[in-house]
Amino acid sequence: MSWLRRTRKTTPEPLPPSPFELIANPTPARLRYINRHPRSFRHTRIPPKPPLLSRIFRSSPQARAPQDTISASFYRIYELFVLDWNIEFRNELEYFCCGHPHWSISSIPDPADHGDPLRYAVLAVLTELLCVSFNRRIALGLPRDAPPIIQDWDEVQGRPKVFEHPPEWAWGVKPLEEQVFLPDHGGRILNEDDEENVCKEFRRLNIIVEKRHIHFI
Repeated sequence: MSWLRRTRKTTPEPLPPSPFELIANPTPARLRYINRHPRSFRHTRIPPKPPLLSRIFRSSPQARAPQDTISASFYRIYELFVLDWNIEFRNELEYFCCGHPHWSISSIPDPADHGDPLRYAVLAVLTELLCVSFNRRIALGLPRDAPPIIQDWDEVQGRPKVFEHPPEWAWGVKPLEEQVFLPDHGGRILNEDDEENVCKEFRRLNIIVEKRHIHFI
């Protein structure tokens, strides 16, 4: 059965749509996320196991319902970012950060998305923004595994501060050859000289997009 476990671990999470595909047709994402209970979408999108494997694993509680993965959550963050759905985006950031503190940002698998440079660039920069968001909390003395209700603040603040950093693959993603402008949810496009509102992390890869609300407590 070891070969089955290896096969299961190496199955890649399906990549989300390209940014402009999402923007042109947000309906599938809206039906998936808006006004839906998180349990309905917080799971892997890897197709179910073939019938034979299903019979082998049917006694396992984990086999009865699709489990979530670090890549699946990361791709949801990507979709919600591109569509500029602020509340859902921040909810998913908090879920990734606090709901799965063992998911280190540096361990996000490489999408190896060499066929879509724009999508690959957006995913790469998002790993940086996750670090900015999570590390602000950590610097304030809120580790990722802090309890929802803190009864001993001194104990929590006394824990070692373990800061996040992007995965190595993200630093290898090159800037786009041509500048790309991503609109907000209302279709507004920023001027590239709008230093106050343009996200500097995205500008580094030649993408002009408005800063998003990435912080939460």
